[in-house]
Amino acid sequence: MPSAPPSFGSQEYWNKRFTANSHPFEWLEAPNVLDPYIVDALRGSRGPDPQLLHIGCGTSLLSYHMRAHVEKPGQIHNVDYSDVASDVGRKREAEIFNADALVEEKSQNSDACTPSYMRWSTADLLDHSSILKACEPSSYSVIVDKSTSDSIACSDDIYVPLPYHVVTSIEDFSNTVLTQSSEPLHPLHILAVHLALATKPGGRWISLSYSTDRYPFLKSPLTEPTPETSQTAMNSASLPLQGTNQDGFPDPSTLWRLVGKYEIEPQAPSKSSPGHGITHRPKVLHWIYVLERTDVPLFVRT
Repeated sequence: MPSAPPSFGSQEYWNKRFTANSHPFEWLEAPNVLDPYIVDALRGSRGPDPQLLHIGCGTSLLSYHMRAHVEKPGQIHNVDYSDVASDVGRKREAEIFNADALVEEKSQNSDACTPSYMRWSTADLLDHSSILKACEPSSYSVIVDKSTSDSIACSDDIYVPLPYHVVTSIEDFSNTVLTQSSEPLHPLHILAVHLALATKPGGRWISLSYSTDRYPFLKSPLTEPTPETSQTAMNSASLPLQGTNQDGFPDPSTLWRLVGKYEIEPQAPSKSSPGHGITHRPKVLHWIYVLERTDVPLFVRT
């Protein structure tokens, strides 16, 4: 019998994985693959000291790489489903940057200063209460997602209470009897609502994925490469926003608009096959999605 697929929706799976191997691991691409999009989002952010939320940080070196993009390490908030991964990341940062601080101190012959660090938290991104314990609403200008959406998309669909805990209007559901959704929801719909709750209007969600159609709620998926497609994405901002579905779950397509979709062809070396010359691998593409938070407000029902 074929082995069962990994339980990506299980916290136990991730804790066991990172306990067994805490060495740095990169999903899909190198840590610098998102640099142009992160830099662009930071330049366009509203207000000083923009906050970055790195979801599903795992043991990727991206967390430490991003420090070069901000003035203060505390602007970066790394969140993972696994508390083991968060602990590993926190300890690794202290080891790396304490060592760097000592080298700098010796080279400058100055008094040592206490190094500052990024923030590290454990949270279930599909649980609104877990998100709220770790993150302040409407506080992040940039969401960094390096294949975390891919992992979450492999989780089971979820039944949710209706009206949902997070809504676009408190008044519409103030006296409504609580029920359960008749059908389970795709986990990326739930993720999109929770990230929208944490993101400032105009904030960017930058996502690396192996899927050409990762976000099922997007109204107008685009394939980058011409100015015309980018303009089409910007024109989507003028589409009417409906807010909350009639069943009481926010419509994620009103909370996020697609700014751009960009293809990346991974560097795959040709493999030599004895007696047969060069064997060429089939073309594989990865995709970078850039989504922007709309001005549609969200509220937490109490």
